[in-house]
Amino acid sequence: MLFTWMVKTCQRHLSRLTWPALLGLFIGQYLLCYLVLRLLRESALVSQLSDFIYYCSVVGSTLGFGDLSPQTAPGRLFTALWQIPVSVGLFGALMGKVIAQVQGMLAKGITGMGDYRHLHHHMLVIGWRGHQTEKMISLLLYDKRRAFERVLLCELEDIQHPLPGNNWVDFIRISNFNDPQEHQRMGLEQCQSVIIFARTDEQTFTAALSLADYVPAQCHIVVYLEDERYAGLLETHCPRMEIVRNLSAEQLSRSIQDPGSSQSVASIMNPMLGDTGFALPVPASVAPMRYGALMRYMKLHHDATVLGDQSLQEWSWYGIESGDFN
Repeated sequence: MLFTWMVKTCQRHLSRLTWPALLGLFIGQYLLCYLVLRLLRESALVSQLSDFIYYCSVVGSTLGFGDLSPQTAPGRLFTALWQIPVSVGLFGALMGKVIAQVQGMLAKGITGMGDYRHLHHHMLVIGWRGHQTEKMISLLLYDKRRAFERVLLCELEDIQHPLPGNNWVDFIRISNFNDPQEHQRMGLEQCQSVIIFARTDEQTFTAALSLADYVPAQCHIVVYLEDERYAGLLETHCPRMEIVRNLSAEQLSRSIQDPGSSQSVASIMNPMLGDTGFALPVPASVAPMRYGALMRYMKLHHDATVLGDQSLQEWSWYGIESGDFN
């Protein structure tokens, strides 16, 4: 039984030329050459192990004999008829194996079959929308003060890496956003932020619900939806996600009423222009204050302009309290 198992194991490795099989062939070739050359009294080749390994490696790589070569006629015949052909064949198999391994690694990165569980503090971009996603990623990478280290682009469709020339962007194909193994491949537990920007609202909504319970608590999640029904449902079930809606109609109507408003909004939204806008909750330790006092303080100490205050109370006294958003 043991002999049969050993024979089948050797046949399986040799038929596929696995790394263990290739290593075994190299060891067997070196041992055979050592014994034969020792019997043929090639003392210059086998007296020291380092010289013998050097000699066999030089012969197998077809680089010539250098300063070591067989001195006896039987030794030269053995080298010519056995050692050179077999060693060259094994060296060629080794080079082919290494090249295939490198090609496989490159192909995994291009086709999205790689494993990125080693990434930390990276941004996940779910979905590919062609030029829109490419522009969004370029704007994200433009910020020199960004908190994330790399961008991992995740896509369900069968496509190749859409941005192979960008050294900061990796690509991965996901079969199912509910699969825990896929979560590990994309490094979900170690990500810094997530943008869900799929081809359709249905895909975006499904991906958001699938990832909601697995994204780290400190991770910021931004979801883009055009359909107000999906946006309302997602706000109800996933309140921690920031929903970005399509405001084209609102921007058009505002631009007609107030000429130039679209330019001011575009300048705030574009990270290449420097200015930005965001909302901050008022800390619980802050005493109630007037809007003017807060605006004056922020301008003097932080060179920031307070645009407004959103109170969570049903009534407002035109003051600012803890829990409000500014």
